[in-house]
Amino acid sequence: MDKKILDWLLESPPWLKYAAELQLLDKKPDVTPAVNDKTIQNLVARLKGNTAGVPAIKSGNIRYTEPGQAYWDLFFLADIGFKAGELGIEGEAEEIFRYQQHEGPFVIPPNVKDNYYCMSAILVSSLAKMGYGDDPRVKKYIRAALADQMSGGGWDCYGERFNPEGSCPMDDLNLLMLLGQYVQYQDNEILYGAIDLLLKHWQREDHLYGFGVGKRFRALEYPAVKYGILRVLDVLSLFPYAVKNRSFKNMLDYVHGKAREARYYSEVDNPAYADFDFSRSGEPSRWITFLVNRIDKRVEETT
Repeated sequence: MDKKILDWLLESPPWLKYAAELQLLDKKPDVTPAVNDKTIQNLVARLKGNTAGVPAIKSGNIRYTEPGQAYWDLFFLADIGFKAGELGIEGEAEEIFRYQQHEGPFVIPPNVKDNYYCMSAILVSSLAKMGYGDDPRVKKYIRAALADQMSGGGWDCYGERFNPEGSCPMDDLNLLMLLGQYVQYQDNEILYGAIDLLLKHWQREDHLYGFGVGKRFRALEYPAVKYGILRVLDVLSLFPYAVKNRSFKNMLDYVHGKAREARYYSEVDNPAYADFDFSRSGEPSRWITFLVNRIDKRVEETT
């Protein structure tokens, strides 16, 4: 990694410095300054709040398609590397688990049915990162998801009857985001079908279930709520099978081509995260630069 860029990242606000030390340098930094950072405290307060936070999920007004709400605030905090106990959000985690059905899937207002893994996997993946990876409830969810896996190796809210030879890229992406956290799935051929769909989607440049790989997909955006190149690469980088694929390398080269003096810029304004540099297009973003370097680190460790 470029030393100047690393130094630039380490000069970041405490939460981003913590993420860089933890995930790029493999250190065990003190989490206290990061947790006490005002922007993080504000984000946690929103996550706990009745308007856009976890308590508001029961109202049916929280949707996974909207940034600045519970799905993506939890996702962001997990991405930094925080554990639930460090942020004092164990109560919110338990509230999410209350939506789990006896068989393992989640039914969440307003419209998340038990087989809508594209939505529930966002929350479960974040919880797994935040210290619940070995929780029996997460393991039960994974067993249910694998039981619902289609013959082609992916997932689809409508199951085999809609498209028996294919699957939905958002379902596949979000479940891979969860499963990639576990060593036993990182190089497991049962996931090759879902991985191949995402890799071939980039090559074919067509629309699958309304998800394309055009201008919006190719823009550097965080969080990539609807489907974006940065999150696809981040998830696929967890799997050696994907990293060795020419399509993955081509996608990553495309992102590398966007760098200016090894720094990356947000290409989409996101006012829901106005306190963070990735919310503003046209200026260098330490967080997006961190994310690309995290992908690069995984690639280097795989090859």
